[in-house]
Amino acid sequence: MPQDFADAVARSWTLPLFPTVAVLISGLLYFRGWRLARITRPEELPVWRALSFGAGLLVFWLALASPLDALGQFLLLAHMTQHLALMSIAPPLLVLGAPAVPILRGLPRRFIRNDLSVWMTAPAVERVRKFVMHPAFGWLAMNIAFIGWHAPAAYELALRSNGWHEVEHGCFFFSSLLFWWFVLEPWPSRSTWSRWTVMLYLVSADLVNTALSAFLAFCGRVVYPTYAEVPRIVPISAFDDQIGAGAEMWVLGSLIFLAPLPIIILQLLSPKRRGADAPTSVQNSGPRAKQTRPFDLLKLPVAGWVLRSRYGRISLQALSFLAMIVVILDGLRGTPLSSLNLAGLMSWNVIRPLALLALLVAGNFFCMACPFTVPRELARLLGIAKFQWPSWLRRKWIALALMLLFFWAYEQFSLWDSPRATALVLISYIATAFVVDSVFRGGNFCKYVCPVGQFNFVASLVSPLELGVKKQDTCSSCATQDCIRGNTAQRGCELQLYLPNKIGNLDCTLCMDCVKACPSDNIQIAFQLPGRDLVTDPNRSSLGRLSSRLDIAALALTVSFSALLNAALMIAPVADALAGWEQRFPALAGAPGSLVAATLLCGIVLLAFVAQASLLRVFAPGQKTRAVFCRFALAALPLGLAMWAAHLGFHLETSVAALSPLLQHASADLGPAFHAASAASPSAMPAAMAFCSPIDRMLMPGAKGVSVLSLQVWALDLGVLGSLYAGWRIAGQMAALPRARLAMFVVWAIGGAAMYAACVWVCMQPMQMRGMGMG
Repeated sequence: MPQDFADAVARSWTLPLFPTVAVLISGLLYFRGWRLARITRPEELPVWRALSFGAGLLVFWLALASPLDALGQFLLLAHMTQHLALMSIAPPLLVLGAPAVPILRGLPRRFIRNDLSVWMTAPAVERVRKFVMHPAFGWLAMNIAFIGWHAPAAYELALRSNGWHEVEHGCFFFSSLLFWWFVLEPWPSRSTWSRWTVMLYLVSADLVNTALSAFLAFCGRVVYPTYAEVPRIVPISAFDDQIGAGAEMWVLGSLIFLAPLPIIILQLLSPKRRGADAPTSVQNSGPRAKQTRPFDLLKLPVAGWVLRSRYGRISLQALSFLAMIVVILDGLRGTPLSSLNLAGLMSWNVIRPLALLALLVAGNFFCMACPFTVPRELARLLGIAKFQWPSWLRRKWIALALMLLFFWAYEQFSLWDSPRATALVLISYIATAFVVDSVFRGGNFCKYVCPVGQFNFVASLVSPLELGVKKQDTCSSCATQDCIRGNTAQRGCELQLYLPNKIGNLDCTLCMDCVKACPSDNIQIAFQLPGRDLVTDPNRSSLGRLSSRLDIAALALTVSFSALLNAALMIAPVADALAGWEQRFPALAGAPGSLVAATLLCGIVLLAFVAQASLLRVFAPGQKTRAVFCRFALAALPLGLAMWAAHLGFHLETSVAALSPLLQHASADLGPAFHAASAASPSAMPAAMAFCSPIDRMLMPGAKGVSVLSLQVWALDLGVLGSLYAGWRIAGQMAALPRARLAMFVVWAIGGAAMYAACVWVCMQPMQMRGMGMG
């Protein structure tokens, strides 16, 4: 059967007449015109544009001539691959070739002068051209064709009729050309629309793609009857074939739609573009036009006043401290059922994902309102801290060890299912912060000990907000340096970040001490390009160069890969495998076995990354392995944080229904009348959902899990694109030759693709409903 199938596939190659002729003529005209036009326009028509156009023609021809066309009659997966090539691969490649000028130059001059110019200058033709080239027309044409031809009636019509099948392919291809023309804006076209609108253009198109893909993957039935009737030429059912087609269209389609976003954002925010745009805006504005001021969070009416006020931070800390005391009390005296205890459900399933979301969107504001630092303020008032933090401990290794210890203890002692243990962890945290800052001067607990703080510091590298100076000249003329030394009214930065030399968000707790101490009001919280700190390696205040900081690289790897490992330990396939392992090795059951497994996993991850870094260094012989390891460790952060967001977002969504009974039960427990029988209270979620994936939840009556999985895949798409872009930039800075840069990027992309695939697989598996009282 496999040999017969291979022979049948090999005999399925065809030579479609009209597409083949069209490809040959288009290629001949383009490359002739490209050679002529490049004599006067070498910068606008580099070699890569010609290669892109050639690749687009090849993909277009292969989509129609290869066995995909024949297999599409039997396999929906093959048919979707063909559609993906015609809509999302060939059109952008052709548009990147900037085909307008080369094709016109490739035509005979006499034909252009005597025939074509008459039509090109006609008013009616110009009106039609403007209408067809309008961005709204391109968006509507592509998405209407996409949705319309995938409707069951239209799709079945195309399967039964070769003529309608060709019309379908034409609609896909030409509408996609119009769509990608506006997105890529090939030379010499210039759109009057702002380039910022392209972001909405792409995201909205991806929403359409996601909706159709999710429907095909999760509808629970075969949508196209033909595939249920035709012979199964491969050993998969029609339903599984449809799920695979939906997954392919979802993942690859989303990647293609979202891939241009980082490039467009970088172009819009690049100094070269801003500098080029500035004279135009000044020239077009009147003499009294106000200059646009950069965004500064500290200048906002309410939020800015709270952040800048003398007691703003301590007020936020007091509120969060009181909330933590309530959580601790409920954990100690409330019901042991985690789903009805603030120390269970609220701590792990609500506060954690919300804190991560705030961290990614707005920066490290959790540390600013951190409740664990309230007791140390009391220690400072007592004035008992006398010692300096030892110089040999001024690295992140203590915090890294505590972070690894926490991840192990979280699994070993089931902290999510033990409110009392959670309360004890919070009490220990407060005590540790008090002891450290009672003995040593400065913010040493935050900088060198606190594992939560280190997680936030590392994650804030991709944050869009950064605290920094407004004007370097003002700092250069400052003799007092109050931002770090402090003054009689306000202390300076206790984490020893000298603001004129501060770059990025590492070690910054947004305590606002420097803002209140600065006599010149020269400090702001402004927007920065998210992830900028991942691809630059300047000398940072109190940190040095990150390319020499193994401790920070180890922290970044821990944050990145712990997201995947933490989620993987909660899914059914891994839980079954661990149970079988414990039965096979009884001596390693319990705490010893989990410690051995955790050590092995950490060792495997570390060895794999060291091996990848060593391979990357081969293509950059002038660089040290240490520098390659440290820099690419930071490039893994976007995907790792995206996995944290996808995983914790799932638990947040599944906990929403339990919030109302949780708050009612907690208020009763903490009130005057303590309900001793509360431990027998029913869980807020059905027991059938102890293991549940977004797919399972969507298939349940009345469930809405598809939206959660969509957001998870979206987050992972953005994360892998961020990691790939960071790897590309770092490879460009480390490799001396273009070929070496490309080789480094390919090696990095292979590892990123493998991690991305693992993350998507984990998100689609049944997952434990931890914190929901299910054990």
